[in-house]
Amino acid sequence: RPYGIFDFFHHKIGSTHVAHHLFHEMPFYKADVATAAIKEFLEPMGLYNYDPTPWYLAMWRVAKTCHYIDGIEGIQYYKSLEDVPLSKDSKKSD
Repeated sequence: RPYGIFDFFHHKIGSTHVAHHLFHEMPFYKADVATAAIKEFLEPMGLYNYDPTPWYLAMWRVAKTCHYIDGIEGIQYYKSLEDVPLSKDSKKSD
């Protein structure tokens, strides 16, 4: 996703981050070309995932929902503080 003015200051590392992980020795100034090539290769197979959510809304979504994980064994999923029942929501059975 585009990060507006931050793309300029950070050499589009957010917008080209997958290419960075696949080709970590590639110079940053070729990351746009690599990202376009990755998209061209993966998109016809339905394997290119793009989230058009603006960065500030995506950041807010992550801040609201990704807080912690349970344990360190097996498959781990992010949990939200919204997943934790509040004391007023829990009912004690007497």
